[in-house]
Amino acid sequence: MAKKWSRIVVALVCSETGATNYHTMVNKVNTPKLKLMKYCPRLRKHTLHVSKDKLK
Repeated sequence: MAKKWSRIVVALVCSETGATNYHTMVNKVNTPKLKLMKYCPRLRKHTLHVSKDKLK
């Protein structure tokens, strides 16, 4: 059973423009740094997005 507060909110940042385009929740205990191909509206194409530290 998951403990209370085991998930945190992280931002997905575009590796090319540095823009924060997406937010998601991850388990802080067993999730490595996320690397996903997501759509960047500034470039109008799919680019690599990397998770940034938790948001406040």
